[in-house]
Amino acid sequence: MNNNLISLSEEPISLFEKWYAQATKAEINDPNAMNLSTVCENNKPSSRIVLLKSFNNHGFIFYTNSSSRKGKTINNNKFVSLNFHWKSILKQVRIEGSASIIEESISDEYFNSRPFESRVGAWASSQSSFLKSRSELLKKIDEIKIKFTKDTIYRPKFWNGYIVKPDLIEFWQDMPYRLHDRVEFKKTKKGWESRNLYP
Repeated sequence: MNNNLISLSEEPISLFEKWYAQATKAEINDPNAMNLSTVCENNKPSSRIVLLKSFNNHGFIFYTNSSSRKGKTINNNKFVSLNFHWKSILKQVRIEGSASIIEESISDEYFNSRPFESRVGAWASSQSSFLKSRSELLKKIDEIKIKFTKDTIYRPKFWNGYIVKPDLIEFWQDMPYRLHDRVEFKKTKKGWESRNLYP
């Protein structure tokens, strides 16, 4: 059990960086996995796991197909939440903020760093759309491989990076007898304000 309480004077992005480094060493798979929740036009929430690819003082970046369900939902309602749950280190981080598409040059750079097969997959997948059969997808992959080579394939316009700019970051860590340690950081015009929360 972790008996080191979170300090209210912590800088939240720096604290996230520390916890993320711990998780990277301890988690068996995908320490960068995060739950992304969005809200549709009919006010129904939807969530899925996506992968954090980078972060800085401005926000948290992931990549996806903008024509997917989450892409369309973010286009209609930019407010989202993220959740990291690292069971190996008994810690959790919850983030609320707004999502927006990042600069094309950054998305291009990341897309070009991916394996060729992953870049082909981005072109071939009409993400979230109805798929008649697996063979339909495999056929599209074959067609894309004929159309492009490793040197000529480029990022499709519908595939973009998103940055979630946080308004609120909550840190949670397991404590004995379910008396967990929770600290919430809220962004204001003056900077981050912090407070403890009941478990």
